[in-house]
Amino acid sequence: METGKRPVLGFMVRPLAVFCLLSLICGGCSPKENYKATVRSGIMTLPHVQEIKKLFPDAPTDHFFIEYGFHKDQPTTWNTVVYFDGRYVLTYSIDVWIDFHSHRVTNVASAPTFHLWEARKITVHPGGSVECEYEPPGYLFGEEKWNKIVAARGDFSAAGIQLKTNSPVPGFDEYIQAWREGRVQVE
Repeated sequence: METGKRPVLGFMVRPLAVFCLLSLICGGCSPKENYKATVRSGIMTLPHVQEIKKLFPDAPTDHFFIEYGFHKDQPTTWNTVVYFDGRYVLTYSIDVWIDFHSHRVTNVASAPTFHLWEARKITVHPGGSVECEYEPPGYLFGEEKWNKIVAARGDFSAAGIQLKTNSPVPGFDEYIQAWREGRVQVE
């Protein structure tokens, strides 16, 4: 038996060396950077994302995947969420196929859906938790109504939805902050 060698340590070093080598080959890539690259791909290529950015240029907006990387053999859900007019949350959702090797969205796998929620009351609790009551039932609509809104340059009444503008709900900024706190921000 040779002295000074530990098989257990040798076993542990090899996977670490392989990981380091792969990291160098990837140019220092990390799971977070891979995720961001994939989100950037979606921002640039998915239908309606650029329209949302154009209609709400200064509104807080998040782009993200649900269950990113968990199921590589099935589509992943993309969401764009925009907070606007001090009381509204618009969510755009679409299922997409991702090429995880190249970190990009390759195809859409479903029709898009849009969901518009109107905050009725927001309560900021001691300790920082935030609770929001929405006006029921919200508005769930598809691409046809969305295209009317886009053609009307963001006027939701073109799709039969009357917004309450210039009437912010107290606590809406805290609500936005609470929702966005744990999300990876990608522009």
